[in-house]
Amino acid sequence: MTNSIVSLKALALLVFSSSYLLSLKSISNEQILNHLKEDQNWILIEQRKDSVNVFEMDIPQMNLNALRVEKIVEINPNKAIDVVMNIESYPEVMENNTMTSFIIGEKDGEIYAYNKFPIPIPFVSARHYFFKIKNISDFELNWTLVEVKEINLSSTLSRILNENNEAVYVEHGAGMWKIDNVSGNLSKVSYSLYMDSGGSLSDYLNDFIASQSIIMLFNGILKKAGDKSYVN
Repeated sequence: MTNSIVSLKALALLVFSSSYLLSLKSISNEQILNHLKEDQNWILIEQRKDSVNVFEMDIPQMNLNALRVEKIVEINPNKAIDVVMNIESYPEVMENNTMTSFIIGEKDGEIYAYNKFPIPIPFVSARHYFFKIKNISDFELNWTLVEVKEINLSSTLSRILNENNEAVYVEHGAGMWKIDNVSGNLSKVSYSLYMDSGGSLSDYLNDFIASQSIIMLFNGILKKAGDKSYVN
Protein backbone atom coordinates (compact mmCIF):
# COMPACT_ATOMS: atom_id res chain seq x y z
CA MET A 1 0.00 0.00 0.00
CA THR A 2 2.83 2.39 0.84
CA ASN A 3 4.46 1.78 -2.56
CA SER A 4 1.14 2.48 -4.26
CA ILE A 5 0.80 5.80 -2.44
CA VAL A 6 4.35 6.77 -3.36
CA SER A 7 3.70 5.88 -7.01
CA LEU A 8 0.54 7.99 -7.09
CA LYS A 9 2.40 10.91 -5.59
CA ALA A 10 5.16 10.55 -8.16
CA LEU A 11 2.61 10.48 -10.98
CA ALA A 12 0.92 13.58 -9.61
CA LEU A 13 4.24 15.41 -9.52
CA LEU A 14 4.91 14.37 -13.12
CA VAL A 15 1.57 15.55 -14.45
CA PHE A 16 1.04 18.63 -12.33
CA SER A 17 3.61 21.33 -11.65
CA SER A 18 3.46 23.86 -8.85
CA SER A 19 1.68 27.03 -9.89
CA TYR A 20 4.54 29.22 -8.69
CA LEU A 21 6.65 28.09 -11.64
CA LEU A 22 4.36 30.01 -13.97
CA SER A 23 5.28 33.23 -12.19
CA LEU A 24 8.89 32.85 -13.29
CA LYS A 25 7.97 34.16 -16.74
CA SER A 26 9.38 37.67 -16.87
CA ILE A 27 10.10 38.39 -20.53
CA SER A 28 7.61 39.35 -23.23
CA ASN A 29 6.57 37.22 -26.18
CA GLU A 30 8.42 39.66 -28.44
CA GLN A 31 11.59 39.02 -26.45
CA ILE A 32 11.01 35.27 -26.78
CA LEU A 33 10.74 35.75 -30.54
CA ASN A 34 14.05 37.61 -30.59
CA HIS A 35 15.71 34.63 -28.91
CA LEU A 36 14.20 32.27 -31.50
CA LYS A 37 15.81 34.34 -34.26
CA GLU A 38 19.30 33.74 -32.87
CA ASP A 39 21.52 31.37 -34.84
CA GLN A 40 23.73 30.60 -31.85
CA ASN A 41 22.99 28.44 -28.80
CA TRP A 42 20.86 25.86 -30.63
CA ILE A 43 21.87 22.31 -29.68
CA LEU A 44 21.14 19.39 -32.01
CA ILE A 45 19.23 16.75 -30.01
CA GLU A 46 17.83 14.44 -32.70
CA GLN A 47 18.37 13.48 -36.32
CA ARG A 48 15.15 11.77 -37.33
CA LYS A 49 14.72 9.07 -39.95
CA ASP A 50 12.56 11.45 -42.00
CA SER A 51 15.62 13.77 -42.31
CA VAL A 52 14.19 16.34 -39.90
CA ASN A 53 16.80 17.71 -37.50
CA VAL A 54 15.58 18.78 -34.06
CA PHE A 55 17.34 21.41 -31.95
CA GLU A 56 16.67 22.96 -28.58
CA MET A 57 17.76 26.15 -26.88
CA ASP A 58 17.55 27.45 -23.34
CA ILE A 59 15.82 30.82 -23.10
CA PRO A 60 16.84 32.80 -20.01
CA GLN A 61 14.10 33.35 -17.40
CA MET A 62 11.77 30.81 -19.05
CA ASN A 63 10.76 27.41 -17.68
CA LEU A 64 10.98 25.42 -20.92
CA ASN A 65 13.41 25.01 -23.80
CA ALA A 66 12.67 26.39 -27.24
CA LEU A 67 12.58 23.92 -30.14
CA ARG A 68 13.67 24.22 -33.76
CA VAL A 69 13.07 21.72 -36.56
CA GLU A 70 14.64 21.98 -39.99
CA LYS A 71 14.89 19.98 -43.18
CA ILE A 72 16.39 20.45 -46.63
CA VAL A 73 13.72 19.84 -49.24
CA GLU A 74 12.84 20.57 -52.85
CA ILE A 75 9.93 22.92 -52.44
CA ASN A 76 8.36 26.10 -53.75
CA PRO A 77 9.07 28.65 -50.96
CA ASN A 78 6.10 30.85 -51.87
CA LYS A 79 3.76 27.89 -51.70
CA ALA A 80 5.12 26.87 -48.30
CA ILE A 81 4.53 30.38 -46.94
CA ASP A 82 0.99 30.33 -48.40
CA VAL A 83 0.26 27.07 -46.57
CA VAL A 84 1.44 28.49 -43.25
CA MET A 85 -0.75 31.56 -43.75
CA ASN A 86 -3.80 29.44 -44.62
CA ILE A 87 -4.69 29.12 -40.95
CA GLU A 88 -8.15 27.62 -41.49
CA SER A 89 -6.44 24.54 -42.97
CA TYR A 90 -4.44 23.76 -39.79
CA PRO A 91 -6.83 21.00 -38.61
CA GLU A 92 -6.37 19.28 -41.98
CA VAL A 93 -2.61 19.86 -41.93
CA MET A 94 -2.37 18.43 -38.40
CA GLU A 95 -4.84 15.65 -39.29
CA ASN A 96 -6.84 16.63 -36.20
CA ASN A 97 -10.55 17.28 -36.78
CA THR A 98 -11.04 18.19 -33.10
CA MET A 99 -8.85 21.28 -33.55
CA THR A 100 -10.34 24.72 -34.28
CA SER A 101 -8.46 27.36 -36.28
CA PHE A 102 -9.67 30.58 -37.87
CA ILE A 103 -8.62 34.11 -38.76
CA ILE A 104 -10.20 36.96 -36.80
CA GLY A 105 -8.91 40.01 -38.62
CA GLU A 106 -5.93 42.22 -39.35
CA LYS A 107 -4.39 45.10 -37.42
CA ASP A 108 -1.15 47.03 -37.96
CA GLY A 109 0.00 44.59 -40.64
CA GLU A 110 -0.51 41.54 -38.41
CA ILE A 111 -3.15 38.85 -38.89
CA TYR A 112 -4.94 37.88 -35.69
CA ALA A 113 -6.05 34.25 -35.48
CA TYR A 114 -7.36 31.67 -33.01
CA ASN A 115 -6.41 28.07 -32.27
CA LYS A 116 -8.02 25.57 -29.91
CA PHE A 117 -6.86 22.00 -29.44
CA PRO A 118 -7.50 19.13 -27.01
CA ILE A 119 -4.79 17.65 -24.79
CA PRO A 120 -4.78 13.83 -25.22
CA ILE A 121 -4.43 13.23 -21.47
CA PRO A 122 -7.38 12.25 -19.22
CA PHE A 123 -8.81 15.04 -17.06
CA VAL A 124 -6.65 17.71 -18.69
CA SER A 125 -8.49 20.65 -20.26
CA ALA A 126 -8.12 21.74 -23.86
CA ARG A 127 -5.83 24.67 -24.65
CA HIS A 128 -6.58 27.72 -26.77
CA TYR A 129 -4.88 30.93 -27.75
CA PHE A 130 -4.94 33.97 -29.99
CA PHE A 131 -1.85 34.68 -32.04
CA LYS A 132 -0.74 37.41 -34.40
CA ILE A 133 1.29 36.41 -37.42
CA LYS A 134 3.24 38.68 -39.75
CA ASN A 135 4.97 38.22 -43.07
CA ILE A 136 8.46 39.61 -42.43
CA SER A 137 9.70 38.86 -45.96
CA ASP A 138 8.91 36.51 -48.83
CA PHE A 139 10.66 33.74 -46.91
CA GLU A 140 10.05 34.49 -43.23
CA LEU A 141 6.98 34.52 -40.97
CA ASN A 142 6.88 35.47 -37.29
CA TRP A 143 4.10 35.03 -34.76
CA THR A 144 3.55 35.77 -31.08
CA LEU A 145 0.77 34.81 -28.72
CA VAL A 146 -1.65 37.52 -27.64
CA GLU A 147 -1.42 38.25 -23.92
CA VAL A 148 -4.52 38.63 -21.76
CA LYS A 149 -3.96 42.35 -21.20
CA GLU A 150 -4.40 42.90 -24.96
CA ILE A 151 -7.44 40.61 -25.10
CA ASN A 152 -9.14 42.72 -22.43
CA LEU A 153 -8.93 45.75 -24.73
CA SER A 154 -10.85 44.00 -27.55
CA SER A 155 -14.54 43.13 -27.34
CA THR A 156 -14.15 40.59 -30.16
CA LEU A 157 -11.25 38.73 -28.55
CA SER A 158 -12.93 38.87 -25.14
CA ARG A 159 -16.13 37.38 -26.55
CA ILE A 160 -14.33 34.48 -28.22
CA LEU A 161 -12.33 33.85 -25.05
CA ASN A 162 -15.47 33.78 -22.89
CA GLU A 163 -17.28 31.47 -25.32
CA ASN A 164 -14.50 28.93 -24.85
CA ASN A 165 -13.84 29.37 -21.15
CA GLU A 166 -13.70 25.61 -20.51
CA ALA A 167 -10.23 25.64 -22.12
CA VAL A 168 -7.01 26.91 -20.55
CA TYR A 169 -5.62 30.02 -22.23
CA VAL A 170 -2.00 29.79 -23.44
CA GLU A 171 -0.35 33.19 -23.03
CA HIS A 172 3.39 32.62 -23.38
CA GLY A 173 4.82 31.72 -26.77
CA ALA A 174 6.21 32.71 -30.15
CA GLY A 175 7.32 31.09 -33.39
CA MET A 176 9.23 31.70 -36.61
CA TRP A 177 9.13 30.07 -40.04
CA LYS A 178 12.12 30.65 -42.29
CA ILE A 179 13.14 29.34 -45.74
CA ASP A 180 16.74 29.66 -46.96
CA ASN A 181 17.82 28.66 -50.45
CA VAL A 182 20.62 26.09 -50.38
CA SER A 183 21.19 25.48 -54.09
CA GLY A 184 19.00 25.29 -57.15
CA ASN A 185 15.58 24.04 -56.09
CA LEU A 186 16.76 22.94 -52.64
CA SER A 187 15.79 24.99 -49.59
CA LYS A 188 16.29 24.64 -45.86
CA VAL A 189 12.94 25.06 -44.14
CA SER A 190 13.02 25.73 -40.40
CA TYR A 191 10.40 26.31 -37.74
CA SER A 192 11.35 27.62 -34.29
CA LEU A 193 8.88 27.48 -31.41
CA TYR A 194 8.49 28.32 -27.75
CA MET A 195 5.15 27.57 -26.12
CA ASP A 196 4.17 27.06 -22.51
CA SER A 197 0.81 25.27 -22.45
CA GLY A 198 0.15 26.67 -19.00
CA GLY A 199 -2.39 25.38 -16.51
CA SER A 200 -1.12 22.65 -14.20
CA LEU A 201 0.91 20.71 -16.77
CA SER A 202 4.41 19.83 -15.64
CA ASP A 203 7.44 21.04 -17.57
CA TYR A 204 7.98 17.42 -18.69
CA LEU A 205 4.53 17.18 -20.28
CA ASN A 206 4.82 20.69 -21.72
CA ASP A 207 8.05 19.66 -23.44
CA PHE A 208 6.47 16.43 -24.68
CA ILE A 209 3.40 18.16 -26.14
CA ALA A 210 5.52 20.86 -27.81
CA SER A 211 7.93 18.31 -29.31
CA GLN A 212 5.09 16.26 -30.78
CA SER A 213 3.06 19.17 -32.11
CA ILE A 214 6.00 20.95 -33.77
CA ILE A 215 6.87 17.80 -35.75
CA MET A 216 3.26 17.22 -36.78
CA LEU A 217 2.76 20.80 -37.94
CA PHE A 218 6.15 21.00 -39.68
CA ASN A 219 5.70 17.76 -41.62
CA GLY A 220 2.08 18.63 -42.37
CA ILE A 221 3.05 22.01 -43.83
CA LEU A 222 5.79 20.45 -45.98
CA LYS A 223 3.45 17.74 -47.20
CA LYS A 224 0.77 20.27 -48.10
CA ALA A 225 3.25 22.60 -49.79
CA GLY A 226 4.58 19.74 -51.91
CA ASP A 227 1.09 18.59 -52.91
CA LYS A 228 0.56 19.69 -56.54
CA SER A 229 -3.20 19.61 -56.03
CA TYR A 230 -3.03 22.17 -53.22
CA VAL A 231 -4.84 25.45 -53.91
CA ASN A 232 -5.03 28.22 -51.26
